[in-house]
Amino acid sequence: MPKKCAKDGETNLPKHLEKRADGRSPNYYVRLVAPRAIQPFLSKKDIEFRVSTGTANLREAKVIAADLVARKTREWDAHYKAMQPNQRPRHTPLTESLIKQIAGARMQSWLATDYRERVTDGGVDNETLAEMDAFCARSETAMRSILAQGARSDNWPSVVEDILDWCETLEYSIDVTDSQFPLLVRAYANAERDAQKYVYARNMGEEPQIKDVELLVGTTLSAMTAQYSNHKSKNVGQKTLSKNISIWERLVKFRGDAFLDDVTSGDIYRFFEDRLYSADKPWSQGYVDGHAKRALTEIFKLARTLNLMTGVNPASALEMVPKLSDKERKSRLRPRYAFSSEKLNILFSSQWYDPDSRLFRGKLAKDLAVRYFAPLIGLLHGTRVRESLQLVTNDLVDEGGLLCVKFQIELDSDEHDDQTSTPKKLQSQSKDVKFPTRTLKNESAFRTIPVHPKLLELGFKEYVDSRRDKNGLDVPLFESALPDPGGKTPLWGRAYEQAFLRFVLLEIA
Repeated sequence: MPKKCAKDGETNLPKHLEKRADGRSPNYYVRLVAPRAIQPFLSKKDIEFRVSTGTANLREAKVIAADLVARKTREWDAHYKAMQPNQRPRHTPLTESLIKQIAGARMQSWLATDYRERVTDGGVDNETLAEMDAFCARSETAMRSILAQGARSDNWPSVVEDILDWCETLEYSIDVTDSQFPLLVRAYANAERDAQKYVYARNMGEEPQIKDVELLVGTTLSAMTAQYSNHKSKNVGQKTLSKNISIWERLVKFRGDAFLDDVTSGDIYRFFEDRLYSADKPWSQGYVDGHAKRALTEIFKLARTLNLMTGVNPASALEMVPKLSDKERKSRLRPRYAFSSEKLNILFSSQWYDPDSRLFRGKLAKDLAVRYFAPLIGLLHGTRVRESLQLVTNDLVDEGGLLCVKFQIELDSDEHDDQTSTPKKLQSQSKDVKFPTRTLKNESAFRTIPVHPKLLELGFKEYVDSRRDKNGLDVPLFESALPDPGGKTPLWGRAYEQAFLRFVLLEIA
């Protein structure tokens, strides 16, 4: 609704002009907020610009304010132009449904404001009613001018500015050069005109009928983040979930928070192209072709399954993906190399195997068994670091007189849930200790293999037996493997993994 200015007789203040709410100064103030595109690159104190015009005379304040606004706007515009292209936000492409949403939200906002002023805030007095009448008349005239003359209307620049501000409020970044922008202006002008006709009729004591406001006609991309997290967190680890959500959020940032049904295979192609050639941590060809495409396909599949979108899956419809040149692709490869014999000799003769070494603190200083056996298990069985750190004593089983190790998530036990043959989830025998979830990378990682003879020669079986005798079954094979309690994302063997990586990088690599 229009701002009040009762003392000087004005019915409406310019957009960026205001008085102090506490009444401590009679002067007018200019207040501007920096565009969202450059806010991350400004200090907190520079995001909002607020300065006094130095005068309580509205006519003089308008002239001073116009100059202050122009100078600050030019400064922010220069800041935007100086930004690197990859730092600038991507504009949200306009579609028919998005235009309806923006215009409908504008009408809905007016209706909500009008209801609040007349009903919940105790009604409007004569002075406010007069202000509203004057504002309605001016606004309706301006919108009719837009609808009649289009871009040649004298009101076009100010209305365009209002539209961009409104879109920013709705968190859409709209480009005025978008081919659909004139249609947005007309839809906005129609909504404004109808809203002011409605408000004016209510000022006359009437209860006008309004046509249905077209609002959200689909689900936005950002709404799928929570949906997917809720669905996927039940069957994958935090690392995989976070990676897939990160891919999705990058798409939202690239495409804008559009409706799911508005996203096309062309959008996915351009998104992958942007990520392949991004100056900020570009993706590899393999990542685009594999994990990224699978993640987007899965999230769109979930949206279709939940009836949140009706169109085709744009990721599945992607018949081609952008490709790097062979030269560029090879330059980005980061091959993994196994430790050479020379480096293995360095490791096994290093302070890592010195029980008196002062390099280690906390858990690794006391758990000599994990420092001794974990690297050997990795060397002899080719396990991933955390696989051996997730073992419990009950994972070591006798198979026909041969000691074998089971790499699994659940725990084999004679006691089954609900008297079925389904193995129960891993639990501690102590009620005071809760084990975090165990994870394996894929189906092939679930396996049972004989313990390597070299490990047996080095006393691994004796260590397992002593661990069982002292602590029982279903306890961590290595004492330091359990994470500290209270963490947000507890992981088996994190202390070992971090210490081993630091040691290798500093002492061996």
